Amino acid sequence: MTWQEAAAQKRAKLAALIPDDVKLPTIPGPEVLNVTNYPLDSVLSARDLEITNTADVGILLEKLSTGAWAATEVTSAYCKRALAAHQLVNCLTEIFIDQALTRAKELDEYLKTTGKTVGPLHGLPISLKDQIDVKGIELTMGYVGWIGRVSKENSVCAQLLLDQGAIIYVRTNVPQALMFGEAVNNVFGTTSNPFNRNLTCGGSSGGEGALIGMKGSPLGVGSDLGGSIRIPAAFQGLYALRPSYNRVPYCGSTNSMEGQEGIPSVLGPLSSSINGLKIFIKAMADAKPWLYDPLALRLPWNEDSYKLADHGGEHGKLCFAIMWDDGVCKPMPPYKRALEQTKAALEAAGHTVIDWVPYDSAGGWQIVSDIYNADGGHDIDLACALSGEPRMGWVLDKDAKHLSTYEYWQVCRAKTIWIKKHLDHWTATASSTGTGRPVDAIICPISANAPQPHGKSQYIHYTTLSNLCDYTTSVFPVTACDPAIDVKLPAHEFRSSADKMIYELYEPEMYRDAPISLQCIGRKNEEEAVIRMTELIDAALKTSKK
Repeated sequence: MTWQEAAAQKRAKLAALIPDDVKLPTIPGPEVLNVTNYPLDSVLSARDLEITNTADVGILLEKLSTGAWAATEVTSAYCKRALAAHQLVNCLTEIFIDQALTRAKELDEYLKTTGKTVGPLHGLPISLKDQIDVKGIELTMGYVGWIGRVSKENSVCAQLLLDQGAIIYVRTNVPQALMFGEAVNNVFGTTSNPFNRNLTCGGSSGGEGALIGMKGSPLGVGSDLGGSIRIPAAFQGLYALRPSYNRVPYCGSTNSMEGQEGIPSVLGPLSSSINGLKIFIKAMADAKPWLYDPLALRLPWNEDSYKLADHGGEHGKLCFAIMWDDGVCKPMPPYKRALEQTKAALEAAGHTVIDWVPYDSAGGWQIVSDIYNADGGHDIDLACALSGEPRMGWVLDKDAKHLSTYEYWQVCRAKTIWIKKHLDHWTATASSTGTGRPVDAIICPISANAPQPHGKSQYIHYTTLSNLCDYTTSVFPVTACDPAIDVKLPAHEFRSSADKMIYELYEPEMYRDAPISLQCIGRKNEEEAVIRMTELIDAALKTSKK
C-alpha cells in the first residue's frame, strides 16, 4: 500500500464517524471565506446552540456544577458542533464521542447521587492536540507511518484532566511532526482558518485553534515549542497561555525530537474565554502533577502571585513595555493599530506604557534555529521513512548539518549566555518605569504576519523569544484586519530576508477579517501573574471599546 492510499483510508475512516444527522446539508464553496457564522441549525438544536454559544468557561462550569445543564447535553452539543466545524475547516484527527458520552453519563449520575462534582472541571468538554495520548485512541501526529499506532496509556495531562472531571472527546490536526506554523500533513490535509478559509489557522496546535474558533470546543490543550499554542490562538482571536517549562505535565504525551532539552516544549490552554486560562492552570496545579510526572515543577497555585504581589499589589499600577518591532522583521500594519489601541486602553486605565528596546533578536533566533536543526532532520526523516511520505514544512532547514555532541553543547552554552543577557536587559528597565520595578510585562505582536495564505512561511521569533528565555506568555485578541484602515505602507529599508518577505506578502484585502492578537510576556514561572495581567489588559480593551 502506498502512503497516499494509507492516508486516504485513514481520512475515510474518520469521515465515517460523522453520523448522518450531523452531516451538513451543504458545504459552502470556496468563495465563502468566513464560516464562523455559517448556519448550523440543521444539525444543532436551539439548546445545542445556546450551550455552544456560551463562550465563558466559568459559566459553563457553573451550570454543570448546579445541574442546570447536564454533562450529557453539554457534551452532546459540543460533539455535534465539533463535527460540524470539521466539515467546514477540516480540524479533527480523532473522534471518540461514544466514549465521551459514556463518561458524561457517569458524571451526571455522580452529581445526582452525591450532590457533588467530581472536580473543578466537572462535565467540561476539552479537546486535545494530536500528540496528547489517550488510552485506546490512535495517534499519528501528522505521520502517515504512524497510522494504526494506538496509545496504551493516558498521558499524565489527559489523566489529570479526567481526574478533575473533564470530558475528552476529540483530538485535532497538526503539521507533520508539529514543526511548522500551519496545520497540514500528508494524513489529514490542511486545516483552514474559519474567519478566512484562504488563510492558515496557524500551528502547530492549529486544529485546536480552528475548532475553538468555530465554537466546537470551549477549551483545548496544545503544545508550544516555538509559538505553537499562541499562534493558532491569535489567528482565531482566542485566549491562550504558554506556561514555563514543566508547569503543566508533559509526561506520556508524544512529541518530535524527544530528548531535545535545549528548548523544551510545553503544554498549555487555548480558550474561548479569558477565565479558561486560570481555570485550566489552577486545576492542573491543584492536581499535584509532580506526583505523576518526574519533571513537573512542585508549584501549587499561588494566589499571592495572581494578586500581583510582585507587581505592586492587586490595585497597584503596572508598567508595560511595548515592542513595536523586534529590529529584524517589521510587523504588518494591523499590528501597529492593535498596539496603539492597547496602549491607549492601558493608559486610560491608569497604567504606564513605555517602549521596549529589543535585545539582539537576530542572535536569539539563530540559537533557536540551531537547536531545532541540531539533528539535521534525522528524527523526522526516520518517521517519514516508515511510509515513504515526503518531509513537509519550512521551519527546519532541509540542508541542516547533524551536529556533534560537542557542537550541540556549544549551542546550549550560547543559549545560556544569551538568556542571561536578556534577563539583565529586562532588569535594567527599572530605571525607566517609574515604579521602582523593572517592566512588569512586554506587549508585542504574536507574529510579524497576520494569518498567512496557505503554504506561505512565517517569521516566528516574536514567539520563540519566550521559548528561548522560558518566559510565561499569554495571548489576547484585540481587533481584526480591516483593508480600509490597514493599508499597505510604502516600502521601508529591509533589514532581513524575512522583513522583505513579510512586506511583500501583505495585501490588505487578502487578510480581510483575519483576527489580530497580541502577546503579554511575563517572567519565568509567572503563570498566575501573567494571567492576571492579561485579565487587566483585556478589561481595559473592552472598556475602551464601549
